Amino acid sequence: MKQLSTALLLSLITIFTSFGQNLPYVNHSEVGVLIGQVEDGDRVNFSLQTLHGVRINQNHDFGFLVGFDRYPGAKIVPFGMGWRGTLRPENKVSLFAGFDLGYGSMILERKIISEWGQHSWFEGGLMVHPTVGFQFRKRESSTMIFSLGYKRQGTTYFVGSPINDPWLDFPSPSNPDHWHSIRKDEIILRSMSVKLGFIFH
Repeated sequence: MKQLSTALLLSLITIFTSFGQNLPYVNHSEVGVLIGQVEDGDRVNFSLQTLHGVRINQNHDFGFLVGFDRYPGAKIVPFGMGWRGTLRPENKVSLFAGFDLGYGSMILERKIISEWGQHSWFEGGLMVHPTVGFQFRKRESSTMIFSLGYKRQGTTYFVGSPINDPWLDFPSPSNPDHWHSIRKDEIILRSMSVKLGFIFH
């Protein structure tokens, strides 16, 4: 899944770069919270995202996005491609919608090795994030935005004890011969997103 997601994103970025060379630049930057549930109650987590792209026409923006989401016990860096569509951009207040598709990277998380040699770590997964909201046009070059959305972030948690092999520096989680025992837990983080931000163009 990780290799497929990365290959797909690289292909989309290549297409986007070649297609958008002569189109005007646009930036969507947002900050807010992700609201969801954990075993012992509700959670409210910090979220930051910025989209850099092009204005295809007055109703549609498309670009590459990167962000930072802080979940309980894990920090995720989502990246991918995003679309934004505005119903009536000429109005001071207008409805808009968005859709983000990408991969949540665990680059900020490190593998933990206990004093007994047990390894535990996270790996990222598919990120899907549709949104709806309002745009409030302030000036010709900037617009304030408020959005609500649903964010689905996949992750995987591994914990295991590798075999004692001096030639094995990096045991592979997909190779059972590298482990005495290993457990893989698929985790889906579902959240409602509430964000404020600005569009600059």
